[in-house]
Amino acid sequence: MSDLKRRTFIQGLGAAISLGPAALTSAAAQGAANLNLTRINPQFMVTAKDAQVWHVAKDSQGGPTMAGSPSWKNFLELVERELRARGVVDVFHNKWNYQRWFTSEYPDDSKWSLHIDGQKIRVPSYGAYSGTTPDAGISRELVVYKQGIAAETLRGKIVVIPPGATPPADGPPDPFTAGGRDLAAGDYEYLSDADTFPNPLIPRATAIKATPFGKMWVQAYIRHLQNAGAEGMLFTIPISYEAAAGTYNFVVPSLYALPTLFLDYDSAAQVVEAANAGKQATLRLVAQQENAETYQLFGFLPGKNYQTPSDEQILLITHTDGPSISQENGPLGILGMVHYLSKIPAAERPRTIMIFLDCRHYMPGTERAFTEQDYATKHPDVFRSVVAAMGIEHLGQIEYLDEPDQPFRPSGLAELSTVWITQNQRLVDLAVKSVKDNGLRRVQVQCPGRPGLHGKEQGPWYGLGAIARRLRVPGAATMGSMTAYWSTKARISSFDADHFVTQVATMSQIAGELMSANISELQT
Repeated sequence: MSDLKRRTFIQGLGAAISLGPAALTSAAAQGAANLNLTRINPQFMVTAKDAQVWHVAKDSQGGPTMAGSPSWKNFLELVERELRARGVVDVFHNKWNYQRWFTSEYPDDSKWSLHIDGQKIRVPSYGAYSGTTPDAGISRELVVYKQGIAAETLRGKIVVIPPGATPPADGPPDPFTAGGRDLAAGDYEYLSDADTFPNPLIPRATAIKATPFGKMWVQAYIRHLQNAGAEGMLFTIPISYEAAAGTYNFVVPSLYALPTLFLDYDSAAQVVEAANAGKQATLRLVAQQENAETYQLFGFLPGKNYQTPSDEQILLITHTDGPSISQENGPLGILGMVHYLSKIPAAERPRTIMIFLDCRHYMPGTERAFTEQDYATKHPDVFRSVVAAMGIEHLGQIEYLDEPDQPFRPSGLAELSTVWITQNQRLVDLAVKSVKDNGLRRVQVQCPGRPGLHGKEQGPWYGLGAIARRLRVPGAATMGSMTAYWSTKARISSFDADHFVTQVATMSQIAGELMSANISELQT
């Protein structure tokens, strides 16, 4: 789609999404808080139809919304336009340029492939930022990696990382399993739809069975294989082809010169057998780089004291980049919340909403690699008026399962999601109340750092919502569990607009509580 067509499409979208009548309840004259802050008024909510329109637009260019890409630009223009239409002011961009790496996307494997004995081996995806090969690929002998293997055995080879391999001792630790962290564990304060889980104490267990989360840590091997002189890597994600297809690395590594393809457990068995037989393979990964402009976006929905010394702000934060329909649709979740809160007159909004849309989550090396470009790093006073914070990510998801006797498929249920809350009983209570009031399905409310309902640990914070803890302010966050959404193939058909609206309603109610409460009573 050309830039002109893309802008025309977005401009036309504004007319398709109705802001609705301003049926606003005036409480200011009575000196009371507007009740619509702490109890959702359905008339103020974004509709499922409008949410679907937003997501169709996000999906319209058919590619992941990686920072600086055409799809990402389309997405950010949509979000900014719709935020401005709902009264968000003082919008600004923190811009910089970086080298964006890209290749063809699943199911188009025209730029990446693996052949052994002239036969094409079905591989599910590529290793992002892993360099490039000549157009004809590279043909090298295969070798299976095992810890302690001699460097000379790896030199000049294509190295297969089999299922269950023990990483090199000198590699960086996997952040998802460091310290013995169990991704499937975690007690909670409240769990809705507990009967949908085999073991309600660990509801995350079903949510991660079908996901490569924590299983694509290629960084553990990169430096070791490069130092040994290896020339390619075939990295196994031990799930089915259908579940692994289109998977995009997370955490995204910095650019490295070791062309990498992913294997599923079936293709891994084929390749390991070939390696043990001393065969060669032809690995092809043709990638491009471009100097791309990206930016962080900030804006404000004014409260009654905006631009005065007494202004207090609630920070809404998410990232804008990701491979699938809901990784990341956090900006549309924040747009939905702004849509609701904008229906309440500014004079009756006790606090200002500050919006921070970050672009660094799927950039090479992720947020840490671009610390110097980060606006908050350069301007540490940007959060000086923030008294509470919320992270919004991964909304409207459908759960997928991957079991030996059945193919990768939707389960018919909503994806498990989590609402995290900082340690304060009143905050916990209002979070649980918001979930119940809005009928949010298959969600666990967790308060990390204290025992849960069953006396067990409630696990860590995930996602950008942890900024509340870094700023030492009350906070909340929500995030879906991502059984299918690490993949570029998770498109609009994997999105549930009704579930999205319910999640937005729940978080809008929590935001309204944070806007109107006595903050000193919510401190940890």
